[in-house]
Amino acid sequence: MHVLFFAPYFNQPRGNSTTIKRLVHFLQQQNISTSVIPYLEDDHWHYPDADIFHILHATRFIQWAKENRIILNRPYLVTMGGTDINIDLQASMDDEMFSFLNNAAYITVFTEDAKEKVKKLFPKWMDKTFVIPQGIWLPWSISARKEEMVPRILLPAGLRPVKDVLHVLPALDELIHKYPNMNFIILGANLDEDVYKQVQRKTEQRHWMKYAGVVPYEVMKLWYEQADIVINTSISEGQSLAIMEAMAMGRPVIARKNEANIQLIRHEQTGWLYETMNGFTEAVHSIVKNVSLREKVVKQAKEWIAEHSSPAKEALAYITLYKQL
Repeated sequence: MHVLFFAPYFNQPRGNSTTIKRLVHFLQQQNISTSVIPYLEDDHWHYPDADIFHILHATRFIQWAKENRIILNRPYLVTMGGTDINIDLQASMDDEMFSFLNNAAYITVFTEDAKEKVKKLFPKWMDKTFVIPQGIWLPWSISARKEEMVPRILLPAGLRPVKDVLHVLPALDELIHKYPNMNFIILGANLDEDVYKQVQRKTEQRHWMKYAGVVPYEVMKLWYEQADIVINTSISEGQSLAIMEAMAMGRPVIARKNEANIQLIRHEQTGWLYETMNGFTEAVHSIVKNVSLREKVVKQAKEWIAEHSSPAKEALAYITLYKQL
């Protein structure tokens, strides 16, 4: 069996590229042949013959396929993650998009919330829509933090409006008075010039804040190791790999209360959720000061990820669908 993936990215350090590299690795371990067309990168890869097409990100693919006159002459399934199902398709769905999804053999999403959004688009698609959570594949481990927390706060996110990377800045401006050695680092690709300029302006005004640019996944170990707390500030999410990775490695996480994060985190059980600046501030205080709670939450988060986010099980779930095609 040969599966050809159409993925937005493969070489660039993005969530999509992490996902596709993980899938390719674990599918090939099960003797599934795979090829990848990273359709938003400049590489003009060979278009190999395949038995099945697996397409990541519906709205981006449709635009690219139209511009490049791509013909879908094999059975295909579509995986919808964050922006496409949470934002793009909630605004509008034209006839071309409807036809594309209607003709898909299967639609897969990461969460039950995303499945409900598919149902709202067209209820009859429920029969072919499946929830397959993302697996977490860590090529390295990190050591537990033993010293007193500074705290060092890490936000892995690309610079674009939906990630809202400056959202907690008012809370951090207050926390610096309580924790004078605190630092705040944003990691991620510059995907929006307006957001980038805002981040640059804010970092110039704060000695404790830094935008460190894009970091390849393969060398993220250093950044996770140095972090005391990993946060997510997104307005909406598909399923945050960065938060899941932090949970798997034993770093406490604070995430904005959106529909995807609610399904990923149980407040003060596997992480902390916040809605307001006071809520974020209280979460930081809780992590820094309440050592027993922090250790309990971190332990439970690692156990939850180990149980629910096996990359081998993720691959087998897709193989089940491939075989039916």
